Amino acid sequence: NITLQLILYRLPCQHVSRAVDLSSVKKAVTGNLWSVCSDCLKERNMLEGEAAGAHDVLVCLKCGFQGCNQAETQHSTKHQQAHHSDSHCITVSLSTWKAWCFECKEELSTHCNKKALAQTLDFLQKHSAKATSGTTSKIISLREEPVDTQRGKSPVNSTLIPVKGINNLGNTCFFNAVMQNLSQTHMLNDLIQDVKEKGHKMKICPPAETNLGPLTVTLPSPEPLTSAMFLFLQSMKEPGKGPVSPKILFNQLCQKAPRFKGYQQQDSQELLHYLLDSMRVEETKRIKAGILKVFNNPTEKTADEETKLQVKAYGKEGLKLNFVDRIFVGELTSTIMCEECEHISTVKEAFIDISLPIIEERVRPGLIYCSTIVKHLFLYFISSIRPQQGGAVEQLVSAVSKLGLVHTSTDTLPVSHSPEEPTEIRERDRQHHQGAFQALCHSYTPSSKECSVQSCLHQFTSVELLMGNNKLLCENCTERRQRPMKRSDKKAEKVYTSARKQMLISALPPVVTLHLKRFHQAGMNLRKVNRHVDFPLLLDLAPFCSVTCKNLGSGERVLYSLYGIVEHSGSMRGGHYAAYVKVRTPQRKPELRRNQSGTKPFAPQGQWVYVSDTSVQTVPESRVLNSQAYLLFYEELL
Repeated sequence: NITLQLILYRLPCQHVSRAVDLSSVKKAVTGNLWSVCSDCLKERNMLEGEAAGAHDVLVCLKCGFQGCNQAETQHSTKHQQAHHSDSHCITVSLSTWKAWCFECKEELSTHCNKKALAQTLDFLQKHSAKATSGTTSKIISLREEPVDTQRGKSPVNSTLIPVKGINNLGNTCFFNAVMQNLSQTHMLNDLIQDVKEKGHKMKICPPAETNLGPLTVTLPSPEPLTSAMFLFLQSMKEPGKGPVSPKILFNQLCQKAPRFKGYQQQDSQELLHYLLDSMRVEETKRIKAGILKVFNNPTEKTADEETKLQVKAYGKEGLKLNFVDRIFVGELTSTIMCEECEHISTVKEAFIDISLPIIEERVRPGLIYCSTIVKHLFLYFISSIRPQQGGAVEQLVSAVSKLGLVHTSTDTLPVSHSPEEPTEIRERDRQHHQGAFQALCHSYTPSSKECSVQSCLHQFTSVELLMGNNKLLCENCTERRQRPMKRSDKKAEKVYTSARKQMLISALPPVVTLHLKRFHQAGMNLRKVNRHVDFPLLLDLAPFCSVTCKNLGSGERVLYSLYGIVEHSGSMRGGHYAAYVKVRTPQRKPELRRNQSGTKPFAPQGQWVYVSDTSVQTVPESRVLNSQAYLLFYEELL
């Protein structure tokens, strides 16, 4: 009974008067991210979006410092110890709302202590309710300071797009992170503004070989998803309002792609694909309707052949004018050459983003040395042994290639020819074939330990040898073998040959999105690659572009500037998507072509901002470069 009485009537904590300061707490928590450990944020150890209860955040009631109680870091305890006094000894848990005194080593009751403790807890609970509902989301709107234009600097500019938080509808951080990046895509804001209303006129100019003149078409009203996207982008640009609710846009997307219904965590890259592709389909339908209206809406039965050909020609060119293709869609060309007959085939495919595998394990130096020896042996035997003697060599190379040791380069791969071919034919074919595997400039050579966007692109665009089970079914070799057998009506067996294959960029869009493949199948489970990948603020894509890349000249630098990132932190079980975006002035097209002025290129100036749902915070460039990037958004440097 005595023990029970002591518990019920314990003396109030003697540290409250010195360790609770409501005004300091108010100032600290309103100026920082809520319910986030300040030290973890600095050290980049936080797993944002981790399941509640994984670790708690404690607020110091003296200064408002928010620290975690993770076993590995104990930032809350370290904060109290660092001050060497009892003035920072009282904290409150943001998950249980229980107060604790480090000096007394016990939980405090708000009923048997001074009013200051109860008032501070009351303020923190109200602030938490506002923060979690999104009503206190920051809006960051940056403007250039007025400067002296006579010194050649820019005047005040009000074209910067503000950064606002976006409400989480329930596990929709994957959507919010992508939308932050699209909101800061200047070309998207400009083009969607042009086509937002019914009656927009579009001029279609077919190529000269069609012998068709320009055609101006009037577009009908935008489809629902495109309209919702326009309204969303407008709400992100409006000053003084925030956070923004994405509910209308998200619901429209779910109508097109039901897989996103149910408020389950999804993949940001897949979301981006579905969103852009769905708007692309809508705009394609809209342009087709505008073209058909010019021809009085013909049908298959009523239209003559000439009308059908004209509609088809205008449609082919008109569909390229939708705003999604004009901003995000590029082209990859896969080139394959048979090692026997040297027949070349190419396959072109459009891309919205380029998916780059991340190399997890590093090859040991001994293996690199063996790889170099095998490579030189391989190159020697193509050049030195006749085709009929090459079986043993091919087996050797195939066996080594299965170990992942052979790496080839476009500079050293030889072209085989039969001895009876004239010298001039061999020389002409050699130049033609090497041109098919030639990049716009010298290839990028990564270091042995490098893990960067450039090294990933190098791996993606390297020449691949198709041998063993991966041999090419060569239609040309099969046809050549079939010719002598035509009279006997016998069919020759299909011919499989060794071949070389390379993927290069053949057309670049104004915005290039790079997808780092952090998630891959490991047996029955998905696994995440956590390795950091370095990425530059300025990226030169010339080493990864075909020499025939559209609208580019050989030797040019092809520079793109980073303006947005989608980051995935945490694991497959408790991960979170957030965004880094660069608030910057829109570029103006110069009179000269890019990279031909002789001036040293530099990334446009701007301020980086970190956005996690409704939380918005300016951050230094160093933190951006240390992020665990999942999607990277680069814009053409004009």
